[in-house]
Amino acid sequence: MTQLQPSALCYQDLTEFFNDKHPQLQNYLFWQVRSHEVAEELAQETYVRFLRQVKSQGILDLNAFLFTVAKNLAVDYLRTVKRQQKFEYIPIDGDMPDHKADTEALVDQQNLAVRLEQTIADLPDKTREIFLLYRVDELSYKNIAHRLAISERTVEYHLRRAVLHCRNTLKESGMD
Repeated sequence: MTQLQPSALCYQDLTEFFNDKHPQLQNYLFWQVRSHEVAEELAQETYVRFLRQVKSQGILDLNAFLFTVAKNLAVDYLRTVKRQQKFEYIPIDGDMPDHKADTEALVDQQNLAVRLEQTIADLPDKTREIFLLYRVDELSYKNIAHRLAISERTVEYHLRRAVLHCRNTLKESGMD
């Protein structure tokens, strides 16, 4: 389609322009909102706003204006969805959370964390170092072996030893 002159626009020209751009607009909107149905609705709303505003505002670049209207509608839609998701679940009286259970669980977790720290501190130096490199620094067996100049089998041995020590100590103290 040839470039339309803003002064010579009629609804038929605008409709042809929009129909020509519709597949590209549809793809753009789908890319923004990830829903074919919503993209179609937004494309229709884009057309309505496009027709309303293009004649009254003397738009020079119809293509840019069309996609700007579409982009703004997509952004508004996504904001609305995000806002709705925040307030989707508001508990009513029967669904109120049990804060006592949450507090007990938090205390149990804190006790477990303290006991686990003590258990790790009790490991032999080399085993503790390898365990922390693996679990905290998230290094692979290969990287640990390279860093400490030991074999990967030695790393595996120390990790197995550390895990068994932690498991047994926590089990003996009644924490699983």
